[in-house]
Amino acid sequence: MIDENERSRSWIRRGFFRDGQTPRCYYLELSLALREAVKEIQFELFHNFAPQGFVYFRARALPQRGIALITSLVALSILTLIGMTMMFVSSTETLIHRNSKAKLINLYAAESAAEEARDRIKLFLKSGLLSVADPDTVVYITSGQSINPTAGDPTTNLYFDKDYSATLSTTLVSTELDKVKFSWVKIIRKSEVRAGYDLDGSGKRDTVPIFFGYDRFQPNAIPSQYVNSGTNPTTHTGTPVYQITALAQDPSGFRQMVRTDISMVPQPPLTAAVFSKDTISVGGDTVVVQGRDEDQTASKDLNGLESNSLISGSMANIQGSPVPARSNSTFAYSIESVIKTLKPPVTREIEQVAPTISKLPDGSYAGTGLSLGQIPTAGNISQPIFVAGALTLSDSSGQGLLVVNGDLSVSGSFVYYGLIVVKGRVNLNGSSTPGIEIHGAIIAGSALGDQTTVLSGNVTIVNNSYFVEKQFGSLQYVRLASRDILR
Repeated sequence: MIDENERSRSWIRRGFFRDGQTPRCYYLELSLALREAVKEIQFELFHNFAPQGFVYFRARALPQRGIALITSLVALSILTLIGMTMMFVSSTETLIHRNSKAKLINLYAAESAAEEARDRIKLFLKSGLLSVADPDTVVYITSGQSINPTAGDPTTNLYFDKDYSATLSTTLVSTELDKVKFSWVKIIRKSEVRAGYDLDGSGKRDTVPIFFGYDRFQPNAIPSQYVNSGTNPTTHTGTPVYQITALAQDPSGFRQMVRTDISMVPQPPLTAAVFSKDTISVGGDTVVVQGRDEDQTASKDLNGLESNSLISGSMANIQGSPVPARSNSTFAYSIESVIKTLKPPVTREIEQVAPTISKLPDGSYAGTGLSLGQIPTAGNISQPIFVAGALTLSDSSGQGLLVVNGDLSVSGSFVYYGLIVVKGRVNLNGSSTPGIEIHGAIIAGSALGDQTTVLSGNVTIVNNSYFVEKQFGSLQYVRLASRDILR
């Protein structure tokens, strides 16, 4: 126990009594002293008289050392989840990139195979491997002798063509593109059944071959594909459409197949040796226009002159069938469409054929003594030529297709074999012998039809179907449409 004397001295030290003087704040200090005394007495009682095993607890702060571990585990879990998510996204992007790369590689290989087929189709037709008369002839170009798309079935042959039929007359040839890794490419005449869709909206898919060309009786007709059945063979003029299907497959089994429609450029229907949307003015009796066919074996006679407007001047030497001249004609060409069809790469820029031609600041062209191909008596070489602006010629010659996206002015002497298409006005002014001499036909017209086609001086224009058809027959096949096939 605490010594009583010590407790008394403690109280004196705490200010209850100070050398016999009256305590300051006596009651307040006495209250505080009593509270402290009670606490000490309680402590003594519990300490000295508590039963054995009794534990006295002092108030103290609870321990908090475990919160750090929990926080670390939560943070670690979040970081692990973020890392796994990033790994998943990275792996997915890698797979997407690999698949995209494989698709592009196979797509380019299939496109190259289709281009090879387009380049070689004329040779196949000439050799008889393909036949215009027989739409069931088919040629496969394969990248190796081990690839045969006609053998077995899809389960035993990875390269088997599901559209193959034993009723077809089939020929397999090797590719000329050794470094292009495609499988095979097929060339066959197109029909609605083979294309897999209804082209003419008849509600059924026909087996009749499809052509690409013009409606010869439809004004401003634009070339399009049509089923060559019913009245179409007599109302349309066009060329057969071939369907090219190319397959490229890599060792991993990824396949890419493309299908392309190709055709020769169709010849616009001709109604006259000289057709103009504008007024035609004939300068005198020295102008000779003959619509009757110069090629007696074909005898595809035309009118001499035909215009959507008026025809004036001397008609003394204008001949044709059924009529020498027809003014205010209801037939019309879509000159813009014809020009678009005959743009490069179907034709060549005039600078490539005649490098000495001059291009003027206004974008027009002028040349003298140019060779725009070789006439039959001097080499017989055709040149399909495109002029991107107005053209002025003198003392020149040529053979082929002359497409002028602007006005055409010719003076002096000019001998030409083939078809001339002009989006603008025409002015032909021939000098003395031989003057201007054209064997073929002319199609012309300004945008509004408010100009005048002038024929004056020594001018001779004779319809010749042979030389017109020859020029279109010499053109390369063109691509009409292309699409991916998912199989």
